[in-house]
Amino acid sequence: MADQNFHPMSESEQMYLLTVAMLAEDGVPPPIPLAQLAHSLDIQPVSANQMVRKLADAGLLTYVPYRGVELTPEGRAAATLVLRYRRLWEVFLVERLGMSVEDADALACRMEHLTSVDVSDRLAQFLGCPQLSPQGKPIPGPGDRAPGAGGLPLEHIAVGQAARVVAIDADPAARAFLADEGLLPGVELRLLALGATGSALIDVGGRELRLAPEIAIAIRALPLHHEPRNTP
Repeated sequence: MADQNFHPMSESEQMYLLTVAMLAEDGVPPPIPLAQLAHSLDIQPVSANQMVRKLADAGLLTYVPYRGVELTPEGRAAATLVLRYRRLWEVFLVERLGMSVEDADALACRMEHLTSVDVSDRLAQFLGCPQLSPQGKPIPGPGDRAPGAGGLPLEHIAVGQAARVVAIDADPAARAFLADEGLLPGVELRLLALGATGSALIDVGGRELRLAPEIAIAIRALPLHHEPRNTP
């Protein structure tokens, strides 16, 4: 099991926290419905209910009956650490061993539970500190506290530059709106213009989208050097 500075966790507990984090990263607004969590883990809802209550008692999840679950700061930090392990191993397996993305993902899912902070730091250095997984997902840094942390505000990206979204730090309603427009972590965009008030005009999948200042400021992205694919 990975070394933890948090609540000592089993592999199963780690998977619950990681799944909640990844669903949120993919744009599912919290609280995450219990049925959706159970479906992602391929288990029965009754089993998910039992584990969720255990993790809530440990201070790693907030559970609202009939609504769903959300990571606490401690749970988010623990999930982010395991997510860092997984995605670093994915890079190693694909780029250094030539494995397919699918096979690498399956193996990395097992190796993440056996990795320590020290090993992950050494692995990151060996790989040149990659920022994206082979699937285009952001790799959390060693001090990140939430999946997708990192990247630059849109105002710090050059007009005309392609970039990949790594985080959207907005309220659930704003995230739902952006998801409907195809803007999620992992998606590529092109910055077309910045307004004096902080608004932004972007291209997502060949469609122009104008963002109000309060929305634009919530998006963080990594500049790219190729044409956008717009695939999460």
